[in-house]
Amino acid sequence: MKLTLKNTVVGISLALLLGGCASNAQRQSGSDPYASLGDGGSSVEYSTAFPVASPEEAYRNGAAALRGNDVDRALFEYLRGLRMEKSPKADPLYRIGIIHHGRGNHDLAEKAYRWAMEIDGSHMGARTALGIVLLEQRDYDNAEQQLQPLASRPDVPWQAHNALGVIADIRGDFERARRHYEKALEASPSTPLVLNNLGYSRYLAGDWEGARLSLRRAVSANPRYELAWRNLGLVYAREGDFETAIEAVARNGDRAKAYNDIGYISMLEGRYEDAMGFFDEAMRLSPAYYVTASENARNLEGLLRRNGDSRGVRAN
Repeated sequence: MKLTLKNTVVGISLALLLGGCASNAQRQSGSDPYASLGDGGSSVEYSTAFPVASPEEAYRNGAAALRGNDVDRALFEYLRGLRMEKSPKADPLYRIGIIHHGRGNHDLAEKAYRWAMEIDGSHMGARTALGIVLLEQRDYDNAEQQLQPLASRPDVPWQAHNALGVIADIRGDFERARRHYEKALEASPSTPLVLNNLGYSRYLAGDWEGARLSLRRAVSANPRYELAWRNLGLVYAREGDFETAIEAVARNGDRAKAYNDIGYISMLEGRYEDAMGFFDEAMRLSPAYYVTASENARNLEGLLRRNGDSRGVRAN
């Protein structure tokens, strides 16, 4: 019978560029080929208040709007610039894809990325972003097909190597994953996301020291990076340093969750009495967490009874 414990630890950061999903790349036909890339908002106010004389001016306005976090205007400006062109241009389409990607308009993001690549198949930003969209859809083969041609290029975006590292980890090829993460770090040495992914990859490979060193670098680069702290706690737990593990996992103040997660790791390590103690402490600390931790404790007791092991089993 399979043991199922409720452990909420998640190791790899998949938010590699911006969110996204797969969709059809067909463009809307008609007098305005870009209408399907809009968000339905009115553009009268922008066109009246900010007249432009060229596509380049519109694109500059779009970039400035993005820097100011005015996403609505940025989208309008990139679309306005494209409508002023004689033919579509890849880079503004890529920028539109990024905007939709970040806003959760997943279909529109992929549509823009694919259109950009139809125009310029060498556009590394669009290819990388499309690969990440496919990865987020768990379409690993097609994601790798998009990203792998970039891997040998010296100017490849670090996000491409990071995404290829995630794919390798998912497939259990931890050495290949390590190489991709190290390539990503060559281009962007202190990126917490890549350092976290490398650390978790080394954790999966059983390299506790390598995992700990990389994750310490991740939290040093970003002390508020909760996922990296949680992964660091997992490493400490695997090494038997439970007190430090609890402190790392509980950085956000949720000690009940920390005790449950470390109990899970203790169970995997065969430290059943320790695991039961951690589950009990999770239940004591938080009534809101009682159901999850108590279910884990019951499942652990059932496992021990089925295997004739009385360690950690309470007397009836």
